[in-house]
Amino acid sequence: MSDTTRPSSFLATKGLFPDQTYRAFLHWDLQASVEDNVRELRRQNTVGGPSIGWLKDFGKILLRRFGEAGPPAPLVDLAKTGCDMTVWRPLLLWHGCESDALLDAFFSDWLFSEHERGAVKVSRDAAESFVRDFVARAGFGAWSDSNVTQSSSGLLRTAVAFGLLNNGRQRLFSDYVIPHESMLYLLHYLFRMEQSSVKVISSPRWRIFMMSPAHVESELLRLHQLHKVEFHRAGSLVELKLPFASESAFARSLS
Repeated sequence: MSDTTRPSSFLATKGLFPDQTYRAFLHWDLQASVEDNVRELRRQNTVGGPSIGWLKDFGKILLRRFGEAGPPAPLVDLAKTGCDMTVWRPLLLWHGCESDALLDAFFSDWLFSEHERGAVKVSRDAAESFVRDFVARAGFGAWSDSNVTQSSSGLLRTAVAFGLLNNGRQRLFSDYVIPHESMLYLLHYLFRMEQSSVKVISSPRWRIFMMSPAHVESELLRLHQLHKVEFHRAGSLVELKLPFASESAFARSLS
């Protein structure tokens, strides 16, 4: 595990800030560095931050999450063209998990496993146990009880913010359904990476949204019926045809 993907209690506690990140990307300059963008964000407070301290923390989150490479250009472009937040929000979670090993493991491994075994709710104690085990396996030393508690609470809040858990005294699983446009973007993204229909369908990345391969196929059939994709299965043979060459091209079609 590299330094850029090592577990971070700061990022786990703070979360992804979807609304503020969307507003930040409205003014984001893809030709400038992340540092320059963050500096300008703090100077003009384009996200409506409540204080200087909050802006410093938010800028630190963007720097830690996106690093020197910066945020994915399609994610920025979609914000600039006014993409609906219900479509854009799942894409932020997807890309956020790519650079955050703890966040990714929480959603695609632990929370998905809980969902698959039929759990109705998720307890804070269980989330804390997951965080302790993950940090121990990562081999970067133990975290304090305070860091574990704050991180697990932050991860649960993130699941609520993205619609995977309900917001109440008990964290209950919601009946989340990924928007068609969001899924199309992610299908294009995965197909560009994998170049294989079977690998796209079986990708563990879908677990972020509590989707098994069977669930993915069910959604593909719906998209096929809507004439958004071509999807056919005959036994073990699978054929998936997408209308664009990449997620960037698909994102441009939404503008």
